[in-house]
Amino acid sequence: MVIAHPTTQVVAAGPATALLLVIVGVVVVAGLLAMFWTGRRRAARKSPPPSAPQPGADSWDTPPSSPGAKDQNEGR
Repeated sequence: MVIAHPTTQVVAAGPATALLLVIVGVVVVAGLLAMFWTGRRRAARKSPPPSAPQPGADSWDTPPSSPGAKDQNEGR
């Protein structure tokens, strides 16, 4: 038999607090599911990348149209 010290208090949530925590948990889960669903719909609507090779796709050089390209490519 365990005898509790007289100043020991049981820390537990009351019924109203427990219900509030359950409701908050359900709202958080519903929000996460809604964000996931919305993100999947946005990704599905996004246009696919071009299938044809793009000009300069295999190049590591700075494109000639960018500022400072002449300075970077002079030493080559």
